[in-house]
Amino acid sequence: MSITTEHSGYQILYVEADNIWRCPQLGLAASSLSDLRQEIDAADAATRQLNIPAFLLDHSGFSITPVLVVRADRDGEHVWVINKVEDPRNERREKVSLHRLVEDTMENRRLLLDWRDASRSVYEEGQRVSQRRDAIPRMDALILGPAAGSRDKVE
Repeated sequence: MSITTEHSGYQILYVEADNIWRCPQLGLAASSLSDLRQEIDAADAATRQLNIPAFLLDHSGFSITPVLVVRADRDGEHVWVINKVEDPRNERREKVSLHRLVEDTMENRRLLLDWRDASRSVYEEGQRVSQRRDAIPRMDALILGPAAGSRDKVE
């Protein structure tokens, strides 16, 4: 007779004839279920440990922060990163989406710099456009005279 259960997404089998709990996916076995669960947790944690330098893009996409990717989350869509840039003495750990990360390679650094320069140009052009818009005389100056912006009535 065998019993089947699951722990952290891994199937666990108990074979009564051997009196052993087994996790075939990880190739683990133990004499008790609790011991096997601990081994599964340790093996799972070890496989999720990472040490990958990357760049984190903020939600707006305008900020690029160097981080160290340290651990994969079980959901397969997020990782834990350490950010030491804001205060090198006080590291900040946060869970972020893989979609917000860019691997730290020479090619990606070049692409990020190109993108940053293009973004800066767009921002500066936007500032020039806003200044031109603000320089257009408004009717409140025409109707109200030099005291533009006051709410005095014109008689």
